[in-house]
Amino acid sequence: MLRRFIPALFMIVGVSAAAEANLLDTWIEVQTSLTNGDVAGAELAITALQEEAFELEIHRLPAFSAALTTWAEAHPGADGDAMLRVAKQLDPEYPTSYFLSARWSLDTGATSAAIKDSIVGSMALFQFESTRRMVVASLLMWAVITAAVTLISMIFVVTARYLRDAIFDARDLGGRVFSSANAWVFAFVLLLLPVFAALGPVWLAVYLCVLIWPYLSQILRFWAFIACLSLALVGPTFAWIQHDFLRSEPLMDRVGTMLDERQADFATLREFSELSAEFEEISGYHLILGELLRMHGEPGLARVEYQKATLLDPEGSRPLVFVANLALEEGNTKRSIQLYNQALELNGENAFAYHNLSLAFDLSRRFQEGDAARSRAREIAGRGVAEDGLRGLDPRVRYPRLGGDDVEGLVESLSPDQKVLVGRYALSLDSLKQLSSPISVVFLVGAFLGFVALLIRLRVYPPSKECNKCGKVYRLETGFGESTVHCSQCVSVFMKREVVSIEQQTAKMDQIRRWERWTSLLRRVGGFVVPGSQAVLDGQVIRGFLIGFLAWFFLIGALVLVPLFVPRIEPLAEYHPIQTVFLVLFGLFVLRSGISAWSRR
Repeated sequence: MLRRFIPALFMIVGVSAAAEANLLDTWIEVQTSLTNGDVAGAELAITALQEEAFELEIHRLPAFSAALTTWAEAHPGADGDAMLRVAKQLDPEYPTSYFLSARWSLDTGATSAAIKDSIVGSMALFQFESTRRMVVASLLMWAVITAAVTLISMIFVVTARYLRDAIFDARDLGGRVFSSANAWVFAFVLLLLPVFAALGPVWLAVYLCVLIWPYLSQILRFWAFIACLSLALVGPTFAWIQHDFLRSEPLMDRVGTMLDERQADFATLREFSELSAEFEEISGYHLILGELLRMHGEPGLARVEYQKATLLDPEGSRPLVFVANLALEEGNTKRSIQLYNQALELNGENAFAYHNLSLAFDLSRRFQEGDAARSRAREIAGRGVAEDGLRGLDPRVRYPRLGGDDVEGLVESLSPDQKVLVGRYALSLDSLKQLSSPISVVFLVGAFLGFVALLIRLRVYPPSKECNKCGKVYRLETGFGESTVHCSQCVSVFMKREVVSIEQQTAKMDQIRRWERWTSLLRRVGGFVVPGSQAVLDGQVIRGFLIGFLAWFFLIGALVLVPLFVPRIEPLAEYHPIQTVFLVLFGLFVLRSGISAWSRR
């Protein structure tokens, strides 16, 4: 990001008359001084630059701040520190300068200062539009990937838990048609059908998940259905993130940011001015372009654009106020009074026209008329003219504030083709097209087939049962003496003890103990290997998902996304401490999940 803005400073040389702006001239003096090693001269030129920015009511100079930060990085020491301090002043919301300061403070042992600058820099990331979009996109992608990994891990756990029930039913179904040996072959083919159809491992995983739906509780069935739909939407979600966040920021959004934040951006000004031929007949365009030129120190060019706006919008009073203000600042009070009166004829409630008219009357020694105009301005807007308006080169002159709302109004007036020129596109269905991708199709088909298969099986071939005591899988229709929760052996042992021998009771108790040890081991190991799995198997789906999501979130962040995204967003930011914290948090969530599973009997 450090050098992202540097080209903009030198591309401006080709911008016709806008290149003569005072800000840019003064910046060239700064560059010349730094090139010659004259840091003191550079500081004097920077002071002049700040004064000019103050006169133009420019609050942010990100390109200049970025350039000074780059120079400071290449010149560590007293001179670099001085330029870095100035860089923070030119744009208090430029994050790179704070991260460089944090790195230097950490190198000198000033830990508290490093932490402070890191926090300020991190907060500034969300204030800087270009980085804010990257941060939001990174967080969204991070969350989507984590959710997908969590859902897949949960599907794996639930499938593994109930797969033996599906195997039992597949073998039972085969045994009704074939011999005992062939029944196992039938079960093998039925369970691995996607493999024999050459559909791949993803299809196999979804197919097995569908097969175990009849054995799940209602809450787990609902969860499995939602999980399949959610995984099908991963592709469209990534497409949406890429389209809305990772593409270059639209021109009109950058223009709105410039006006709202009073930010000098010569590259955006040049790009916006190059649209004059396409937007020649649009008054709002010329008004906004004029204001951008004025805030970059070109009142002469700004007047031309303001006048075009008045000609294209003869019923609008606001463009007349801008033209009149420039005339007033040039000392042409007679012309300014004429223009203010024209504006008031069009809109008698224009407080800015009255406010500036009062100044023009005062300068013309028409004090009574000036007092009357001033009183009228206060009646309309109270003290809002002075507070809400923008100060001109003459601090007493107030300009109407243009901002993002005016830019949006301009966009709404454009034709569809013109909107494309400024980077605004109509709602696209490209994201929804991702539903036809192979992965999305797999999970959509899985959700549909799972629902259909569930309805068919519950009516035609009811699922087998699992004994609550010994874990034996049985079919209620084929076993004598079974209940809905216990197999026939457990019914005989624990409900009809008088007809069961001691040896049979002992053997059954040994079987129960082995089953309890086996299931307990699986739960405990699963609690550590797949965080939240124990809660999901117990029907606490939301709790289990949250535990798993947070654990995977920190692990994926520490190992993949933090080292991948942080250097792209901000090269000077230290991410190794973040990795350490994330790994610790991952361990804590895994430990929490494992303890919960271990303590459960």
